[in-house]
Amino acid sequence: MMSTFLIIRSLIRSQWLLLLTIGLHLWAFAAAPERAAKALSLGTGTLASVLLLIVAVFGLVGLLQIWISRELIVRLLGREGGIKGLLIAALCGTLLIGPAYIIFPLLMSIQKQGARWAVITIVLTSYAVKLQMIPIEVGFLGWPFTLGRAVITIALAIPTGLLVEALMERRTL
Repeated sequence: MMSTFLIIRSLIRSQWLLLLTIGLHLWAFAAAPERAAKALSLGTGTLASVLLLIVAVFGLVGLLQIWISRELIVRLLGREGGIKGLLIAALCGTLLIGPAYIIFPLLMSIQKQGARWAVITIVLTSYAVKLQMIPIEVGFLGWPFTLGRAVITIALAIPTGLLVEALMERRTL
């Protein structure tokens, strides 16, 4: 009896979002079955449209963990990397393309391999400046806005990363 309780508690802790989603859909089906069916259909369609991409990203993350050694990650993106590692993070953030749900698993992977929290934060912050999107942004918003936004975002990425890193280290103490 106790082991069943522990299994259920573990399942709830690890799969709370899935269970909450299922619970909300069941509640929606009870309240308005036709609208809930439409929502489920739209959600399933959205999942199907990104599933192949998500699987590919997880495959890429796995390959990166094999191809790029922990020592290299620590040397370039860990404390040993110093300012060079922070600048690499800023550059990589501006070069990344795609939606955030692709980038989060990649960043989690390199963080577990030894990248510092500042690097993770800098990549996410500088991700807001996508170099390949600059011409489009200039076309709609003009050079002054685009350049100002990009420079301010990149300039604040490193201090933001260092601040988040200090907060994360403080949390673990």
